[in-house]
Amino acid sequence: MKTSIKSNLFFITYGIILSFIVGLVILSNTYLETFYKNYREKTLLLAFQEIKTIDLTSEELPSLVLEIENNYNISVQILKEADVSDVSPSDDIPEDDPFSQLPIPYDRIYGNEFSIREGVIAKIMSELQDDHAFSSSNAIVSPLDDYSEEGYLAFTATITPDPNQFNNDLQMLGLIVNAAQPDNLDVYYILTVTFQSIQGSIAIFNSFTIIVGIFFMFLSAFIVYFASYKFTNPILQITQVTKNMAGLDFSQKVTVTSTDELGVLGESINKMSTQLEKSISDLQSANEKLSKDIELKTKIDDMRKEFIASASHELKTPISLILGYSEALKLPGLDQETIDDYLNIIMDESNKMNKLVLGMLKLSQLESGMSEVNLTTFSLKDFVDETIRLYNIKFEENQIHLQVNVDDMEIESDYDQLQTVLTNILTNALHHVDKKKQIHITSETVDGVERINVYNSGVQIPDDLIDRIWESFYKVDKARTRSYGGQGLGLSIVRNTLNQLRQNYGVKNVEDGVMFYFTVNLKKES
Repeated sequence: MKTSIKSNLFFITYGIILSFIVGLVILSNTYLETFYKNYREKTLLLAFQEIKTIDLTSEELPSLVLEIENNYNISVQILKEADVSDVSPSDDIPEDDPFSQLPIPYDRIYGNEFSIREGVIAKIMSELQDDHAFSSSNAIVSPLDDYSEEGYLAFTATITPDPNQFNNDLQMLGLIVNAAQPDNLDVYYILTVTFQSIQGSIAIFNSFTIIVGIFFMFLSAFIVYFASYKFTNPILQITQVTKNMAGLDFSQKVTVTSTDELGVLGESINKMSTQLEKSISDLQSANEKLSKDIELKTKIDDMRKEFIASASHELKTPISLILGYSEALKLPGLDQETIDDYLNIIMDESNKMNKLVLGMLKLSQLESGMSEVNLTTFSLKDFVDETIRLYNIKFEENQIHLQVNVDDMEIESDYDQLQTVLTNILTNALHHVDKKKQIHITSETVDGVERINVYNSGVQIPDDLIDRIWESFYKVDKARTRSYGGQGLGLSIVRNTLNQLRQNYGVKNVEDGVMFYFTVNLKKES
């Protein structure tokens, strides 16, 4: 069963308070009375050490003793044995007669005669005379073994000031010191301190302790609740943040509100979270870049393989024809007309091979970035008209109905590369135009650039193949392409050229045909 830190703190705090209360009650019942008596005995001994230095014949004796009484909150009796040398003891009194045990007569040098009844003093004096009285169960005087000073005998006593009273709660703790004198008349110092019955005091103290303990238990419940919340809330928050970090969620941070160990831990976790987030982000970016590089390398490798395979395929047919007709020319008995036909076929296939190689070189230059861009400013209308003149003969031979409607404005681009784009698109349109023989060249301004559109009537490109026509050697209709000698490099050259010129391009199927388009930049205003 899981327990929370808050509940552990609660039980620990309450256990400490309860143990303190119970221990205090047990200790007070067991040791408080002894401790109190020992403490007061030490107080009486300290007072006696001051009193014994006072000359008993001094006139300042009363004032000096009174000052000591006030300082130590005690009562002092100083008694001296009376001189009874002139009184002859009666031989007629037997030893077992009670009168034979009368206490020694004394004179009171200092003290209030009403603070302790004469009977009590008489009993004390009697016990001091009889060494065997200390072992009696009724004895009130007992020797103080810890005190040893030459000329002095110290005793302790628990005294009831007036034994005739029914209320014996008022008691005295006494120190009785017998001081020997040169005249053999001993002096007795009786120092007493009054205290209520220690058992009653202990009961009152225990009751007070329990009441105060209960009060502090309720008070501590309130304090522990808020203290434990303040202590455990950062820990719970740190726990939640670390769980999120384990799940790669670094959005949450520890709220640091203190400078103690928990605050330092929270700051360290926040720093670790930030560093982990950055490290993982960098790692993810590196992985994505690596993945893209691998994908690009794979794609390039596939394109290279496809390019080599396509180039080999495109070259295989003309090379086979050239080899075949070259071998045929060695045959005897060929007439001149046959020889001329064979030579024309060889030349035609050689031209195709030359055109293919030149296209591959051009495409290689574009893809490798070796082709330089030479930006110039020229008229769009003049540019289109000059390019069309290159195709006038082919348009007439194929009876093309050409419509041109371009804006007469200045554009900025590489003239030669842009003409390569337009000638390849026109060549593609010329090869795919249908019986309607419609080719339209138009332009329009779109989003601050000029867009040139080339439309040809004919069969539309299938939607699933429309994105692949820009690939090298790709042919939608291979039989048709072979019939006019195409290699499938024209549109790939268009794509790479426009990418190098940083222009947009595309193709879309329109009603009764297909439209290619590309953009050029307008002349910058100075």
